[in-house]
Amino acid sequence: MYLESLYTEIAREYRIPQMETRTLLERTLSATLSESFGKRVVVIFSDNELSIYRERGKDGSADLEQLPANRLSRKLLRLCRYRVGIELQKRTSLVEFAYLKSLQGALIKGTVDRVRNNGSLIVLIRVDEMFKRREICGICPLSLQPPRERGTYRAGEARHFYVTRVSLICLAGRERLFRVDVILSRTSRLLPELLLKMKSGTLEISCPRRIAGKISFVVSRQRLPRETIQEVSKELGERVKVRWES
Repeated sequence: MYLESLYTEIAREYRIPQMETRTLLERTLSATLSESFGKRVVVIFSDNELSIYRERGKDGSADLEQLPANRLSRKLLRLCRYRVGIELQKRTSLVEFAYLKSLQGALIKGTVDRVRNNGSLIVLIRVDEMFKRREICGICPLSLQPPRERGTYRAGEARHFYVTRVSLICLAGRERLFRVDVILSRTSRLLPELLLKMKSGTLEISCPRRIAGKISFVVSRQRLPRETIQEVSKELGERVKVRWES
């Protein structure tokens, strides 16, 4: 049956656990059919078989009658599939947000994909997972780009960014869909600090002050190789001034 095929389709394509798949379908189909009939409808999946129960009257009684699946019109079936798709999109966004939230506060290397008309950058970030590598998109607004770098970015060039925020955005509209935004920065004072830590292997480094695109004031408890400082300075396009503290 049409709706029952959604069960195996979701389990195969989205790799959602069986119990979660059943709960998602029962909740979504029950709500959709209740709205369409104007009466309470309960949908139950058991051993991949679907049963539909509808209340007899509108008095809120618990007296339910079984509704044959072939009584559902094609239009209603299409609506059910659409609503299930919306719920799957919401779930995907929430799972994506939970995963990407771990990137907040991290140093990443991304490739500029394109520059928007408002000057913001769309950056492709490759993230290594256990068995595969996935690609996500980040946004670097014009306000988080050093003044000297604005307008100089080209598609295909690689840069380091600081992940300043990962947000779950609720989009306008009846369906209340979500979008995950990964906000990147080239102006954060933590960018030179993290770059020096990564390239030198020294953890006792801090950057208390930075004028992005001009100079970074860095404090380190260990001597850093001159080549490392020069490399970071070139990457940021600014002077990196290091003060040693024992």
